[in-house]
Amino acid sequence: MLSTKNKWAPKYYWGAVIVTPILIISVLFILMNIAPFGVNNLLVSDLSTQYLQFFTELRRQLLHLSFSSYSFLISIGDSLVPIYAYYLLSPLNLIIVFFSNAHLPIAIDLIIWAKIILCNITMSTFLAKKYQRYDFMTICGGLAYGLCGFVAMYFYDLMWLDALIWLPVMIYGLEKLFYQNRVWLYVFGLVMIIVTNYYMGYIICGFSVMYFVYLLKKNQPVHLKFWQAIHQQRRKVGRFIWYSVISGMLTAIVLVPTALSMLSTGKKNILPRNFAFKGTFGPSFTVNLGVGGNDFTGRLVHNPSLFTGSLFIIAAIAYFFSNQISKRDKQASGLLLGVILFGMWLLPLNTIWHMMQRPAGFPFRMVFLFSFVLIMVAYEGYIKGVFKDQRLIIYSAVGLGTAIFIGYVWATIFGQKLLPYQFKISQLSVNNFVFLLVVGLIGITAFEMIQISAHAPGSKVIMVLILAFEMCLNFLIATRNAPFINQHDLERSYQHASQLIGKVEQREQNKNRFYRMVVIDQPFREVFNRPNMPYSGYNDALIFHNRGVSSYSSTLNSNTHHVLASLGFSSRNIRRIDMLGGSVITNHLFGIRYYYLIGKHQNRLIVRKNAAQLGFMVNDRMQHLKFKRGQVFDNLNRFVQAEAGDSGHYLEQPQVTSYQQKTFRDFYQYKMKIQATTSGPHYLYIPRVRLHGVKIIVNGAVLSSLYSGLGTEMIPLGYLQKHQVATITLQSVKQLRKPTEDVAGINIAKFERVVQLTDQHQFKLDDVNRLNEHGGHFRGVVHVGKRNRTLLLSIPYDQGWQVRVDGKQHPIKKVASGLIGTQLTPGKHRLAFNYHIRGLLAGAFLSSCGLVLMLGSIILRMKRHNL
Repeated sequence: MLSTKNKWAPKYYWGAVIVTPILIISVLFILMNIAPFGVNNLLVSDLSTQYLQFFTELRRQLLHLSFSSYSFLISIGDSLVPIYAYYLLSPLNLIIVFFSNAHLPIAIDLIIWAKIILCNITMSTFLAKKYQRYDFMTICGGLAYGLCGFVAMYFYDLMWLDALIWLPVMIYGLEKLFYQNRVWLYVFGLVMIIVTNYYMGYIICGFSVMYFVYLLKKNQPVHLKFWQAIHQQRRKVGRFIWYSVISGMLTAIVLVPTALSMLSTGKKNILPRNFAFKGTFGPSFTVNLGVGGNDFTGRLVHNPSLFTGSLFIIAAIAYFFSNQISKRDKQASGLLLGVILFGMWLLPLNTIWHMMQRPAGFPFRMVFLFSFVLIMVAYEGYIKGVFKDQRLIIYSAVGLGTAIFIGYVWATIFGQKLLPYQFKISQLSVNNFVFLLVVGLIGITAFEMIQISAHAPGSKVIMVLILAFEMCLNFLIATRNAPFINQHDLERSYQHASQLIGKVEQREQNKNRFYRMVVIDQPFREVFNRPNMPYSGYNDALIFHNRGVSSYSSTLNSNTHHVLASLGFSSRNIRRIDMLGGSVITNHLFGIRYYYLIGKHQNRLIVRKNAAQLGFMVNDRMQHLKFKRGQVFDNLNRFVQAEAGDSGHYLEQPQVTSYQQKTFRDFYQYKMKIQATTSGPHYLYIPRVRLHGVKIIVNGAVLSSLYSGLGTEMIPLGYLQKHQVATITLQSVKQLRKPTEDVAGINIAKFERVVQLTDQHQFKLDDVNRLNEHGGHFRGVVHVGKRNRTLLLSIPYDQGWQVRVDGKQHPIKKVASGLIGTQLTPGKHRLAFNYHIRGLLAGAFLSSCGLVLMLGSIILRMKRHNL
């Protein structure tokens, strides 16, 4: 065993701390065949639908040193502030500037690789510094932490990994604050956690309070009650509160603007059902105390991923039964672990811990805190001689195996197979074969722990290898069935699509005409597509640098979601809006001029003639228009009425001439014939149902499977002449509501007359080409007639927008149930729109105050030290 008395020991120790995780994580990536160590990349789950796209935009801004607060590449426009704060503030993200867009997945792989290694290093360092022991077990602790169940299941959300890197630093700083009155490492660690990801910062701030209570309990004198001990330590309590407040103030420049921006998302809503007094997992959770408790299939819904290596779980159990550990230490450690576990289990506490929201997938995002404490407690038991009690080690191993066995039995009896997109299952089915691996690894680990206590030659090296094998095996099982992407295929497909879309962009550059484009790139989608997980390309506009309508992020503007979903676009939840579901009316409203269908062998560029500019004049009735949930046809009709200022019928329901409904063994069939009552495009819309597993057949032709997605959207049935008959057949694996009332046609002649009137009063931008890079500032001219005096812009309402009309400040209004508008007087007007980051000045002021308080505290502490 290495000792602090040996001056060479720390030198060799730090080399081992750094080299060991580099070697092991590299081997793991080689086994997974992940670039740059293999031919695949890690673009699965959120990495393929969010991070790749956000990193592409971040790379562009870094290379051009041009940072915009607003982007027209995110759906129909959205603030970049919450995206920066939630996804992009890790210093390691700078790696992306050294890679081209086509090679960004490799950069992402390397960022994840580096973050996992840094988690290992900071945890090993924490254990070594806290306990002043340079020992192989600290290296084991780093491996167990860096590859814990949380990392194995959630590394796809790589921005959360920064919190794991800085957590040991912050906690070590908290220990120094408590024991040595040295505070700045705690401040630094907490600031870094909050800045790199405020969401994890919120979670860890709660944990810092728990850990401080743990320290108070651990140091509670035997003769004093706990509240008396707190009073005795009131100076430390005050110090902890003071420097926690300073840390929060220092990060206010990020937190305040982000908080105000997040109030514009659907996540501002607090749902009572998320605070129901019930548990979030059942007895089967003990499965996750062993290797292989979770896999990729269940990544969105599973029991807490508690696995931290058999070595540390056995040692932690032994800790609480060992005579070598004081009663007070057991109480403190048991309280800390118990509060974390109970906080995960009880739904109201779980919801509070997740920032007042129940996670939509990836549950138990705080479980790494349990792993951190468990490793720390187990290591403390190790240095206090717990391993020397061989009988206790055996009993602890048997107890662990028994608990896991109970979990497997419970899951086998009561578990349910996870069905596609059904996320309300509390007990999941398990692979009982894995249990044999669990038992074997527990037995081998317990045997080697006994060998270590007996000082057997090479036992420590063998223990490191066993733990490394176990953690890597758990990681491989957790990613089993993950459809990793072939990097070469992605590069080829990206280059092809980028060239095609770029040609359209070049063709439009000289026309100074605003437009949006919907791109359905089948070859690019097929690179990602896998069974039951269709790739929707929500954020691909950021990759290919074209303005679209779809988006997927935790920061999506709620007005964007409300307007687009109300007008027929597909939406699975408040974080997503798809490109499918448009109609001739929404093409006009949002300026969707192009539909680009990129296929394997041929491409089709469809040009829509009625697409409007970014803004146009409408009747003042648009200011009072409110869309109704699920009533898409009515919403579309009322929108055109508000635009024109009349009460015309622009959508008409066809006559249903026959209807049949049949039930087969594997599916339901709905068949109807309709006779058009107007000439124009016709659409089907079935509200409040997911179209996954629904086949749609129109006049014998099967519509693209793209329309059988995860939400519900407007389905184009084609252009029908008045009195023309069409046959519509639906085949569904689930029962649908009667679709006879869910069809309507647009009177195209009447609608185009409205469009012709508004075409005369378009908002003409000075430089459309600047929008993609500088979306927060644009100018233009509009001619206002005597009748329509409300300027409607097809961007979501956001209080950050300000407008100057003819050089004077002018009020912004919410129009069309969630878009931006402003009322103007007749005549020609020059308008300048500017997006201001709300809360930036207030946040900067608070951060400045925090800096002043920090400097004042430094000066005061220096004076006291000199005295």
